[in-house]
Amino acid sequence: MGWRLGIDHMKKGSHSQNVSGGFFRDRIKAIVLSLVVVAFFSTLILLIWQRSTKPMVGDYEGTIVDRWADYSESSEGSQPRLVLIVESTDGKRFTVKVDPNIYQSARVGMRIRSRSGQVVLIESQKNSIAK
Repeated sequence: MGWRLGIDHMKKGSHSQNVSGGFFRDRIKAIVLSLVVVAFFSTLILLIWQRSTKPMVGDYEGTIVDRWADYSESSEGSQPRLVLIVESTDGKRFTVKVDPNIYQSARVGMRIRSRSGQVVLIESQKNSIAK
């Protein structure tokens, strides 16, 4: 009896419009959601990277595991950037920006300690025995 009133006809017509319109809406929702997820993970990775390369500030102590130098450029010119990578006793690594005197004296394997801005290099026992 519903077919006489045109109910079946209305359902078929609206159903075909919903399928085509819903398909594109679902696809747009999926694309937007994917972009949000990618942006979230990109931000997370960026924050982790910045935190791991952030220079250590304050008091620290550890062993020098690497050292490197490069030049940072600005509108005022190039300036040397002297960095030591230090590993603390709990295994965490961090970077420390140092002045040229400390950088020239520092060697991989040496201990380094900073208290109230005063940096002290400590010759490791392995190196002093080998000499």
